[in-house]
Amino acid sequence: MGDFVNTWQSLIGAALGPFLAVILSALGFWLKSIFETKKERKEFLRRIEIGITRSFDDTFKTRMKLQYFASRLRQLIADIQKITDEKHFSLETINYPTIKDIYRDIEAPNFKVRSYYLHNKLLWADSGIKETNETVISFKHDFSELQRKNEMLVILMMQNQSPNPTQQRGVYIENLSSFANAIDEFIKKFMGQGIEIMTQIKIYNEYLRKKHGYWFLWKHEGTRFKYFQNKIDQKKFSRNLDSLEKIDKAIQKEVDNAIRNADVRASKLQL
Repeated sequence: MGDFVNTWQSLIGAALGPFLAVILSALGFWLKSIFETKKERKEFLRRIEIGITRSFDDTFKTRMKLQYFASRLRQLIADIQKITDEKHFSLETINYPTIKDIYRDIEAPNFKVRSYYLHNKLLWADSGIKETNETVISFKHDFSELQRKNEMLVILMMQNQSPNPTQQRGVYIENLSSFANAIDEFIKKFMGQGIEIMTQIKIYNEYLRKKHGYWFLWKHEGTRFKYFQNKIDQKKFSRNLDSLEKIDKAIQKEVDNAIRNADVRASKLQL
């Protein structure tokens, strides 16, 4: 009987040895995967902080240059309006400023940050930055075209037997004014919205990077009986704009304060 028990104990021990090794190996792999995922997520949040700060700074510099250009256009208009010589054709102009592209981390929208809010805002910011850069380039081409058409108008009028410089100046002033207004509208509406989105990203991302970032994320996006009875309801809610607006309102005061402070710093740089 003793030999029988010993034999079975040996067999069980021989079987459990490899089994436990597999279990421990799988457990080790799982823990390593969790650690690496957490490390990767922290790196994504760090890159978002760096990238959005650069984009935010570039956006304010671009806005300042466009605002200055628009003010110079209006000064040019005022100078042309002061002309009283009926024979004077207006070819006065100013140079379009050199504006570099706003920084854009093209990988940011693909970062795995476990936040539907941050993910959607990164997508919007990326699209907005791309469109802003394209619009700034378009402004440059459009202004060159405006100058070219004005020069052509002057040439055609000078070839006319009864040229009308006053009319030419009026057309030029109207075109310059429309161009300045287009820049102002772009700054106020489109760039204003872009600055707000980038500020939301920056503030929300800062919370996620803090020591209790997981708690903050769960509080605003997690499955809680107070808001969602199950994960299915939570995912359904996260796919509509109401979910983003809920979080927008939660951090709105901080966003407004941050934008005001940034505007104050920007105004001091202009002095």
